Amino acid sequence: MIASGVAAGFLVESFRDSCQALRPGALLRRYQGLFEILLWLVLGIASFYLLFYLRDGAWRIYDPLAQIVGIITYELWFRQPMLIGRRVFIRLVVQPIWWILHLVVTIIRHIVRILVKILMVIIWPFLKIIKKIPRRSLQKK
Repeated sequence: MIASGVAAGFLVESFRDSCQALRPGALLRRYQGLFEILLWLVLGIASFYLLFYLRDGAWRIYDPLAQIVGIITYELWFRQPMLIGRRVFIRLVVQPIWWILHLVVTIIRHIVRILVKILMVIIWPFLKIIKKIPRRSLQKK
């Protein structure tokens, strides 16, 4: 249960840091309090599931105290190493994936632009003809 407290402390701090990194108008940042409450709810449900899985649902009075000790332990000893680990994970895993996705979207966007330009070159003479036809048919004879 102490480990789940450490994990809860890390997840809540990571959530807060992620929200602060967003632009001020972002939905997640505007309703940060509501989402944090939902995060605490999910963490509470996960801790009860952990109790159910490890001890067949037997709840003891020291379980919440162990989680509080875990959160305090995270703040005192594990905060800096875990933040460094998070930064390394973001640099080595998340940013390359984000860069690849951005590259794929950019390539697709350029391909679509090229296809539209090719299509416009093919359609352009027909558009010129279509623009001239109604003028001739509307003229007085």
